[in-house]
Formats: sequence, structure tokens, C-alpha cells
Amino acid sequence: MRYCLFIFLCSLLAPMTHAGVYGDLEFGDNRETVTRKLRKSPLVNQTIDDTFTGRTGLNGIFQCKAKLAGLICHLYFNWDGQGGLNEITLRTQALETDQYDKALRQAWKDSEALFSQVYGPPTQKSGYPALKSFQQHKMLISHVWQQDGNQSILMGTGTDKGKCFLFIRFAHQNISLKSSF
Repeated sequence: MRYCLFIFLCSLLAPMTHAGVYGDLEFGDNRETVTRKLRKSPLVNQTIDDTFTGRTGLNGIFQCKAKLAGLICHLYFNWDGQGGLNEITLRTQALETDQYDKALRQAWKDSEALFSQVYGPPTQKSGYPALKSFQQHKMLISHVWQQDGNQSILMGTGTDKGKCFLFIRFAHQNISLKSSF
């Protein structure tokens, strides 16, 4: 398990040292640039044919080749008012909620350890959220790492349609657990 995490983090972070957020993607890239870069990227596979991207958009159609804590991840994007990339979220495959306190908790622990090795201790951290905490929320942030240049990395868990997942969000703003966003 640790080896898989190490491989994932190397594939995730090595390209970040010379470019932007994920591989060659940089905050501010427009959709066309993001699409072009991802299609050429050795880090991801496109899961649907190009002819369908007009209907689906980019969210969830690129799958990371390396797994995070043994879980498959897909990329999701958010854009600023000018159409520039301002967030990338790695979201794991959905697990049955009976795996929330087992497999997902272990992936959460392993991911915290790995991201802390690379980025140092989180600037803010809370405990693993109880599954019952999701009655009013779909995603709960448990960790924040602040980066130079007005950037934050957020980690947490979420639920959707009776399933659960882990997410890592790279945001082009300083975010704290006390922020409302």
C-alpha cells in the first residue's frame, strides 16, 4: 500500500516542480489549453471519446494512471470568471458507505501522511468526519496545506448518492477550514 502511495505521489508531484498544479496544467489555463495538455499528459487517460466531451465537459473524464491509496482518481475542474483554471480536484472512485470507516479511512490516513511528507504538516487539520456528519454536506474538508503564491491544498471526504469518496483539491486561493466557500 505504501509503495502505491509513493508511486502516485511521485507521478503527481514530480511534474509539479517545473510547471503548475498537476503535470503541465497551470492556474489560469483556459479550457482549450487544459484539454490539449491533458490529452498529451502521461499522467492521465481520457475515459470517453472526444466526440462526447461537448456534452459532458471535462469533469470526471480524465482518470489518473496512478492510484491514490489503492483507489482510482478522476480529475474535476473549476474556472474563474475569465475562464481560467482556478481549481483541480482529484476525486477517488466511489465506495459503498460500509467502506467509509475501513478502506476510505485508511486511504485518508495514508494520503495525509504522504502529503505531509511533501508539503510539511497541514496548517489546519481536523479529525476524520463521522459518516453521520454528511446529512447537510456532501464534502467535508479535514486538512489544509498552504502553498506559496496564494494556493491551498485541501483534503477531505464526501458522500454522493449513497457512496463515499476521498478528495484532494488544489485551489488558487488561500483557504482555511473556517472560511466559507
